[in-house]
Amino acid sequence: MDRTDRSPDPDDLLEPALTEPGSFDAARTARLVAALEHDDDEVRRAASWAIRFVAAETPSLVGACAGRFRRALRDSDARPAALRTLAVAAEHDREAVADIVDGAAEERAIDGAVARRVVAGYRPVGPAADGSVVTDEGDETESPPSTAGGEERAGSEAASSGEDAADTGDAETPGYLPSEPPAKPPRLDRSLTEYEPDAARGRREGSSGERVRFAEGGREFTGTHWRSASVGAVDEEEYRNALDRWRRIDDHDAVARLVDGGTRPTPWLVSERGGPDSLAERNTPFPPPEARWVLARIADAVRYAHAAGVVHGGLRPASVAFVNAVEDPDAWASPRVGGWGLRETFGPSEERFEPSRRYAAPEHVAPERFGRVDAATDIYGLGAIGCELLTGGAAGEGQTAGLPEGVAAELPSGLSTVLAKCLAPAKMERYASAAAFKRELVTAGDDA
Repeated sequence: MDRTDRSPDPDDLLEPALTEPGSFDAARTARLVAALEHDDDEVRRAASWAIRFVAAETPSLVGACAGRFRRALRDSDARPAALRTLAVAAEHDREAVADIVDGAAEERAIDGAVARRVVAGYRPVGPAADGSVVTDEGDETESPPSTAGGEERAGSEAASSGEDAADTGDAETPGYLPSEPPAKPPRLDRSLTEYEPDAARGRREGSSGERVRFAEGGREFTGTHWRSASVGAVDEEEYRNALDRWRRIDDHDAVARLVDGGTRPTPWLVSERGGPDSLAERNTPFPPPEARWVLARIADAVRYAHAAGVVHGGLRPASVAFVNAVEDPDAWASPRVGGWGLRETFGPSEERFEPSRRYAAPEHVAPERFGRVDAATDIYGLGAIGCELLTGGAAGEGQTAGLPEGVAAELPSGLSTVLAKCLAPAKMERYASAAAFKRELVTAGDDA
């Protein structure tokens, strides 16, 4: 195992991979992989995230560092971080990851069952289908930690703080970058009546759905339940197609899992929901590092969806759920975006999927002048959410869209320029893609 007297700065590892991932060659990437063997958890975490960004930009570098990855897998302390990193890298170069983990299995550095799960997108501490947790060591299992107590504590704390907490506008408690995304709930096929309303939490002001509870594999989960008020609100086949489009992308870490859905008695769905509630229910602004990270993750979700031909069309704070990792509750909660494609299906008649004027793009308000809702509308939504995260303020509304002077004054010039471009009234003046937005967001953050 690599041991050094002087620990590298985690920011020095992560920043170049965020801002210039294309500048990495095999030698620089190998040094990142070597950092997975470091004593310091923060260094390992930063190296893991950096490798993920580099692999997304240049997938061939995963295979180029095969020997270094296998060395990390032989180290029992480095193995969990290496497995997490390879599981994500498999999204970009599955064949190279398969070769790496097969070699490690042949050397008996890892169990063959773990190797197969890594190539399939395995997360070492995620729940298995039976509710158990597969460890990094192989076939051993342990019972998953219960989340019920944590949610009860969160509920009691919210209740004890009352409305005063919601009115303070204070930033969220500082944390740190999570080492890996939280596990997702399973997909289910149940009737609507099998989902039990969570009477303890119910529907909170600003919430876009009712909280429900459900159990699967010995674990209890919370979700958001929505049901259309009328039978003929939408064609049943069209609605099922919309749910299928959402399911097509909900494997992404920043996309909320669509747990279940149906059309009887009226169109309904249950989607993933975390303990910290949606962005619409949380105090803003966030601390700047957390705000930029959350916004970058939401941009990742938009990029992934657009690549699959799925447009959100109604992106706003209520669309963003937050989920804490059970095994790392002090880390920043991970954002997950839900409601994909449903605004297009229902149109402006369904309030749940239609942005309020506070977050509406010009094309929501005046399509005859600004055009229809499309992928460029999601870029506008990124800007509106960015304003909320970074300043707690709203963008200009509807046909007067843009970044208000008062909001811009609260931001470093680089960030205000990025958000203003998202919020341009004319679509052609916005970013051409979520990836382009994220690149400039990360660079602008250097000045914050």
